[in-house]
Order: sequence, then structure tokens, then C-alpha cells
Amino acid sequence: MRNIIKYYYNIDINDIRAEDNLYFVDDYILKEVNIKKFASEVMNNVNIFPIIQNKDGNIFTEIDNKKYILLRNNKIGLCLNFDTINSFFIPMNIGNNKDWSLLWQNKIDYFEKTINKVVDKNILECFPYYIGMGELAIRIYRENNSMTTTGLSHYRLNNEFDFMCPDNIIVDYKVRDIAELLKYKFFNELDFNDIINSLFKTNLHPGDYIILYARLLFPTYFFDCIEKGGNISKIISKASLYESLLRRIYFMIKTRVDVPRIDWLIKTA
Repeated sequence: MRNIIKYYYNIDINDIRAEDNLYFVDDYILKEVNIKKFASEVMNNVNIFPIIQNKDGNIFTEIDNKKYILLRNNKIGLCLNFDTINSFFIPMNIGNNKDWSLLWQNKIDYFEKTINKVVDKNILECFPYYIGMGELAIRIYRENNSMTTTGLSHYRLNNEFDFMCPDNIIVDYKVRDIAELLKYKFFNELDFNDIINSLFKTNLHPGDYIILYARLLFPTYFFDCIEKGGNISKIISKASLYESLLRRIYFMIKTRVDVPRIDWLIKTA
């Protein structure tokens, strides 16, 4: 990889470290990219890792039949919080052409077809619970989707690197980032009061609150964990605590918009 980077970018490397599909190279990051998710046309004024062109003036470099981009790692120490994602957001009027419910239904259908290949007993036992959560999210989204705010968002926010990575940026509803950051915080640095206070300070359209709640209900974290072979026990052990968080957020949203009641979830302690 040292010779490849030298050839394509004329950069002499001192240190190099490989991690999944990433190569950390001194002050740079070489990353394999998913072209289908790449939205470079909307990133001219976005504060992210700058993309370095190769010797041919291209942002993509093909190595072993895979596409890579070289990024300048100039954002060490980023604090990933609600203020950060609010300052990142750039409104873009694209209309309601993002149908989360269809994408969610396709994901559920896929996992229902492949669950017979799973051997992990923990996954098999909790699978109906998370499928039920997903189907509930779909129903709420379809029955209550209305005017919402769209703009630059992220596919996932599992860490600070995701926030700065160009091929993780998409155009979608504003509340996508809010929901993904909330899930990230829940499983890594949970602070109920911080989450609730941050949501109260966030300026959202009434329709945003409804689909925010639907997205919080849909268990992306569960499906991602299965796909990536993560620690499913950590997810399962926090199921009841996550229900508590959903109840608190429900009552917070209820003060601003008539969010659908979920009797089995919105129960008294």
C-alpha cells in the first residue's frame, strides 16, 4: 500500500495502520468507498474530511478492483453532539421522496427470509421483538408522514469518523441525524437528561417529531449488529432501558405535537 499511495498521490509515508476498509496514513486516511452512497455534488461547502485528488485529477482511485478515496485527516478531536449536527445541517428542498417505510420493510423482509441461517440463540429469541418494533415504526411513519425538513444528513453516526466521512453523507430528513446520534449516545454514553434537553432545544417542524419517533422505534442498531457480527448481548441487555427512553421522549414530544400513543410501550412504571 505504501508504493500505491506514493504512485497515485506522490506522498511518502512514515506510518500506516490498517483497520477494516481503512488505511490510516500519517495525516491521511485511505478509504474504500461505496459509490452508490457517494453524494459529492452536495459537499462543496460542507465541513468534512477534504478529498485529495490522485495524479490523474480524480477523486477515486481503483485498487484491486475497488474504489478508494484519500482524505486529509484534519478534524481530530471532533465532539459529536446535537450542536455539531445542527451546525452541519444545510436545508435542501427535495420534497418527501425518501420513503423510509419502504426501505424498512425491505430490511425486515430480508431478515425474515434469512433468519433460518442464524445459529445465535440470543438473536433467535429476541428476533420477534425487534421485528415487532420495526413494523410499528413503519405503521406510524405511513399513517403520520407529513411536511418535514430535508437537507444534508448521514447514513449512520456510530462514531466521530462517520460524521466527517464524505461517503457517509446523504440528503434526507433532518431528524435522521438526530435519531442516529441519539441511538449512538444511548449505547455508548447514555445521559437521559442531556438527550431530552438537547431535543427540546432543537427547532423542528411538527411533522419532524412524528417521523423522529418512528425512526427511534425502528431498531437499526439491532439489524446493523447482526450484519456486522457485533455484540448482540449489549443490545438485548438494554432493551428495557431503551423502552424507558422511548417513553420519556414520547411525553416530551407530546407537549409539542399529537404523537400516536403506543399502549404497550407508553405505560406507567
